[in-house]
Amino acid sequence: MKHVLALFLIQIISACLSAQIFGQEFQFCDKVLDGDTFRTKNGEKIRLIGVDTPEFFHPLKPVQFYTKESTLFARKTVEGKRIRLEFDQEKRDKYDRLLAYVYLEDSTFVNAELIKQGYAFAYTKYPFKYKEEFKEYEKQARKHELGLWKGKGEMEMRWLEKQGRTPFRVYEMAGGYWGIRYGKYMKPRVKSEDLTQTLENLRLWINEFSPRDLQKQLFEDGWLRVE
Repeated sequence: MKHVLALFLIQIISACLSAQIFGQEFQFCDKVLDGDTFRTKNGEKIRLIGVDTPEFFHPLKPVQFYTKESTLFARKTVEGKRIRLEFDQEKRDKYDRLLAYVYLEDSTFVNAELIKQGYAFAYTKYPFKYKEEFKEYEKQARKHELGLWKGKGEMEMRWLEKQGRTPFRVYEMAGGYWGIRYGKYMKPRVKSEDLTQTLENLRLWINEFSPRDLQKQLFEDGWLRVE
């Protein structure tokens, strides 16, 4: 009798604890802002760890290839559903968004699914718990040409050409140097060992700076303005 009573009490306590944990851990996803950023019912913004979907809402970046598909997939997967958050080393980013791994009630790992199905890139700039797994998920999505990997990048190139974006032009110059042209700006005589970093800097500055600040940064880096 004592044994049965003890088991009964254990079951009641376990049920209460489970209910308490469930209530604390799961919350309602009110809205998907873009493929890697959600908002909960209480107004908290969630940024997925280790995931980089094409940009949708960015003050300086234009809409990117496959952003509509990534956002729609995220909305279908999590919007209006209960989600559980797990955290890693850093809990918030510089925009005060919660950095989290997101799980559904059926244990679907949302961060991983976005990469596995080709709706996102693995964002590996900073260390995080599932870094190697996410890199492998991206590798497999690329191998099987899923989502944004369809056509091995050809579809994105054709889409970009139709957008009328200002291209980066690279010219081979005498003496083993390179020249770069971007709109009304050029940088001549770039050494081969500096070419990749120069292009990477240009890409970064275009995405992060206003036109006025971009011009200032380019001049400081030795670029010329030409008509």
